[in-house]
Amino acid sequence: MHIELPYGKGTVPLDVPDKNLLEIALPKEYIPSREPELMIQEAMQHPLGTGRLSAIVGPGETVAIVIDDYTRPCPTKTLLPPVLDELKKAGVNDLDVLIIIATGTHTPPSTDVIKELVDDKIFRNYMIISNDAVNGNHVNVGRTKRGNDIEILKEFIDADLKILLGDIEYHYFAGYGGTRKSILPGISSKNTIQRNHSLLFEKHSCMGLLKENPIHQEMNEAMHLAGCDFALSVVQNSHHRIVGAWAGKPELVMDAGVKLVDTMYKKEISEAPDIVITAANGHPHDINLYQAMKAMHTACQIVKPHGVIILIAECPEGHGSQLYIDWLKKYKTSEEIQKALQNNFIIGAHKAFYHRIAVENHPVILVSAMDTPDVTNLFGFTKEKTPNDALSKALALSGNQSRVLVVPQGTTTFLTLKK
Repeated sequence: MHIELPYGKGTVPLDVPDKNLLEIALPKEYIPSREPELMIQEAMQHPLGTGRLSAIVGPGETVAIVIDDYTRPCPTKTLLPPVLDELKKAGVNDLDVLIIIATGTHTPPSTDVIKELVDDKIFRNYMIISNDAVNGNHVNVGRTKRGNDIEILKEFIDADLKILLGDIEYHYFAGYGGTRKSILPGISSKNTIQRNHSLLFEKHSCMGLLKENPIHQEMNEAMHLAGCDFALSVVQNSHHRIVGAWAGKPELVMDAGVKLVDTMYKKEISEAPDIVITAANGHPHDINLYQAMKAMHTACQIVKPHGVIILIAECPEGHGSQLYIDWLKKYKTSEEIQKALQNNFIIGAHKAFYHRIAVENHPVILVSAMDTPDVTNLFGFTKEKTPNDALSKALALSGNQSRVLVVPQGTTTFLTLKK
């Protein structure tokens, strides 16, 4: 079987013998049938589990709107205007509306970045602040079942009406992004975030899982402790086109978004493969190893114990994160990284943990433009020039009868084993 795999802005060829090919796993992406503005308008007019926004707020009340920061692909410029228009219809004064950027532990954005997030008109007409996890004024709103003190930005807590805007997609350890993540980590203190994220080492802290996921459970508790009256969320395809929009109670919005994400991107595989060949979606997802790691991490969840993973990622910008590299250099095993993160959780360093786990349990063969000693010495990969060379190497390691799974869109395809 001949397959063209995404690689940078082009493709690279792969030929898998028919006797070895288990499956080519592709997402079932939706093409939007309507303009995003129409989908959002319909969602706002028919909210789930609550009245229209204009019916649950009135003149003289203060409103806090939490939006995603610059590290998320959320189309905030498209989501904000209909929400602000609805508030105007309800008689809410512009001066009583506060927009909060949910930066979590990220560096608060510059003025230019904020303008880019919300557009110039909204920037000029509304008060906008960012969460500062270290220096912000956070207040304790309660304690979770696991004993984590939930400290939330005071400006949000003080508002009469609380709104969350965002998008819903898969997330490494929270299961899915969206709704409650705007609260924790979005507008929480560093201590609250670190305590929550340290739960990533528990069994059910993984992609595509909510009910048993301790990180999600605590995020949900935080949202209820802080309060949320209304959410507006969207789901996008890999081209960042909106394919679904929902408004209303955050739990119902989340459920609807998760169903669509799973419909598009969850792929059941009939049996665990001996070899997974995963391409990191091409540009921009494979612009560096830090981003391409998502495809490798997903492959680890489906391949047989000690099975071979082939990662196809151009990585023209190299590793992509000095923090990631520093942690790989400092800590030689996943166990060492886990202990360090449990003492002081640092966003970004968790990628080093997932990296170490992968190479400790699987031979990883890399096809990439990266050609430095780091590829073998630091990353622990075997380097091959082409996908076919990599497959030959993998078959030599795993056996000529090995079953091969090919995942062309490895960054956005969620792989599960059929039960």
